[in-house]
Amino acid sequence: RDRIFILTDIANEPDDTMSLIRLLTHSDLYQVEGLVAITSFWLPNVTYPEHIQTLVDAYGTVYDNLKSHSNYTFPTAEYLTSKVASGPKTYGMQALRALDNGGNLTSGTQLLIETVDASAEPLYIQAWGGSNTLATALWHINRTRSAEDLHDFTSKIRVYSISDQDDTGPWIRYNFPAMRYVATRAGFSQYSPAAWTGISSGGSDPGGPNSTIVSQAWLTENIQIGPLGKLYPDVLYIMEGDTPALLFNIQNGLGNAAHPSWGGWGGRYSSNPGNTDAQYADAVDAVVGENGKSYNTNHATIWRWREFFQLEFAARMQWTLAPNSPDSNATHPPIVIVNESCGSEVVELDVNVGDSIVLDASASWSPDAKANLNFTWFQYVEPSSITPGVVPRLNITHVAGLEGRAVEIEIPKPALGYCVHSKEVTQFGQWGEAEKCLTLHIVVSVKDIEREYAITRYRRVLL
Repeated sequence: RDRIFILTDIANEPDDTMSLIRLLTHSDLYQVEGLVAITSFWLPNVTYPEHIQTLVDAYGTVYDNLKSHSNYTFPTAEYLTSKVASGPKTYGMQALRALDNGGNLTSGTQLLIETVDASAEPLYIQAWGGSNTLATALWHINRTRSAEDLHDFTSKIRVYSISDQDDTGPWIRYNFPAMRYVATRAGFSQYSPAAWTGISSGGSDPGGPNSTIVSQAWLTENIQIGPLGKLYPDVLYIMEGDTPALLFNIQNGLGNAAHPSWGGWGGRYSSNPGNTDAQYADAVDAVVGENGKSYNTNHATIWRWREFFQLEFAARMQWTLAPNSPDSNATHPPIVIVNESCGSEVVELDVNVGDSIVLDASASWSPDAKANLNFTWFQYVEPSSITPGVVPRLNITHVAGLEGRAVEIEIPKPALGYCVHSKEVTQFGQWGEAEKCLTLHIVVSVKDIEREYAITRYRRVLL
């Protein structure tokens, strides 16, 4: 499970509360290390950690129900309370100027520093609002530790930012350019063009995404239920604008936060070719929408998964209502096994042109009684290259008699008829990209089609 650290301008508008409730119902899938109330452009002078605490307290009332439904560990409300703190109660760079003038670190900044230091594992910092809690931590480390220790500290940090919501994001990226930073953004305060609005915005690719499943009517019926769900607010502006940051770290067999360009529920992101491990921005996917039209946009990298992440949320809200039992009608995640490999990690296979391979998910199973698992296999083209046109298309054929549980794939020739290792590429631009031996991505999605709230799990195969 990824270690995550949330920076939220909760109480600015309803969507932070929405996203935090989603986090709490999915918290068995993360190692939650921080829940820090922060400022932003629209909430510049105050923080509301008490609003976080209110939601944690409500989570505590459904904790026993939730934990009975998962093979993983839901954190206790007491543990989460220990992770609630506040960042600076000033806007953006004002927090750094306060430190320059002899001010003290906030509890949120201190918690962030302690959390980075506590483990050699990466810490994924999700900026749902401004980023001056991170900026003040970096300011402090830069002035109190050696260059080597500063490098060790920043090398463990991974940032996902929902746009730049104060003026410290550019400062961080300029002063710490080697630190991994995904910023889904356009110009400052220009939110609509950013990929994250694909979570629910009606203005993102009209006619493409399923709009019903993010409507107020659907949320009222399926999410605003029970002791925790009743705290989920009505939609104002946008439903859960910060949730792509959360979904970026979900381990469901599809996305991998270590590889932003692979894509997943939280979107897909690419870096400059010369800076492949550091700063990322929105990428685009070509997706056929509900209306049958094709969309080639950054928003589509998120809305293409909308039905799946919404149905899982609805299933988990049902978990909050009652404990699991042998006669429960609750839905639980299937276990996806491909070629005898179980888990959420990718399956890697070395192949040659002309090879015929079989990918077999027959051993997959569901913990739910009378499950009817459905298997969908597809090639995810865009992660293979920044130039999708050079990616060989795979012919995926179902193996007879296995009801889609296994497929056969023949490895085609590369676009130029040959390819070389990326380190040996001799050409530039589009021709250099066409010359590379590419990694091909195959994904299988598995869900129980008999369930109203189907939970989907995936496996990604790299060829």
